[in-house]
Parts: sequence; C-alpha cells; structure tokens
Amino acid sequence: MKKIALVAALAVVSFVRPAHSDPITGNLAIAGATTYTSTGMQFSNPSVTLIATGNFLPLIGHTEMLNSFNFGTAAGATLFATVSPALSMNLESLTVISNTANFLNVVGTAMFLEPGFDPTLYEFTLTATRPDGVSSYTLTAVPEAAVVTSEPLTLFLVGSGLLCLAGVKLYRRQRLGEAA
Repeated sequence: MKKIALVAALAVVSFVRPAHSDPITGNLAIAGATTYTSTGMQFSNPSVTLIATGNFLPLIGHTEMLNSFNFGTAAGATLFATVSPALSMNLESLTVISNTANFLNVVGTAMFLEPGFDPTLYEFTLTATRPDGVSSYTLTAVPEAAVVTSEPLTLFLVGSGLLCLAGVKLYRRQRLGEAA
C-alpha cells in the first residue's frame, strides 16, 4: 500500500509543474503619417515612438516601419516588427468604429511577441485624422485585462481525485485477493 501511495504522489508531483510565465509588459504609443480609405490603411513610414514603458522602453525615440493592411483581412497580419528589441505586433482582431472623410477609429487586439517572453495579448486603438488633406495617426497598445484562471489548480484536483480512485480500487482488489 505504501508503494501505491508513493507512486501516486510522484505521479501527481510530476504532472503539477509551476506555470512559468514571463509576459511582455508595458504600454506603447506611436504616431506617423498615413493614408486611409474605407477599406484599409497605407502608412507613410517611418513612425515615431512617443510613449514606451516596460518591454517597449528601448523603442523610445526610435522609428518603426508599419505594414499597410486592409480592414477585412487584417487578422493575422504583422503590423510591425522591430530588430532591437526583437518585438513584433501581430493583429488578432480589428473593428472599425468610425471611418469618415476626416476621422478613422479602429480598435482591436494584437499578439506581441518577443524572444524569451510569453506571447502577450494587447488591446490597441488606432486613430487617424485628415484635416486639410494631411493624414496622421496614433496607435496605442495596452495589455489586455488579465483573466484569472484556476486551470492548474483544477487539473491538480481532478488528477488527485483520479489517482485516489485508482488507489482505492487497487487496494480493494488486493484485499479481495488476500481474502481468497
């Protein structure tokens, strides 16, 4: 019985590993010139990093090259990728809130990727204006609100319960074998 308990304990410990999570942190705001239509955006590169905190801090004062996109096919597109640090912003979802001759407002989510960090979901807002025929934009990105999950604890409890049931069944089988 002691062997069964030891094996069960080792199995539980081997399945429960601490979650290693180093998400990308910080906020980002960049601006530049653009041309937008009812179907997409064409960026007049480069853009300038206005605000950067956390992982984005090295981008302060740097210029970024943004990739143009169409609103309907933006999901999955890489909006920009930097070299140092090696960050990229991949669009996950995009919703056009307002698109008039003088104002564009787009919101969505994007996955930021950086080597050594977990992919981190961000919410972004992109606004563009076109007063007097000159078009400019501002893009801001902030981490998506954290969702608390109890998945590791749930898996631990379910796994422990299954191991206990298996132990009880094995114990009963051994007792019946001894009685016979």
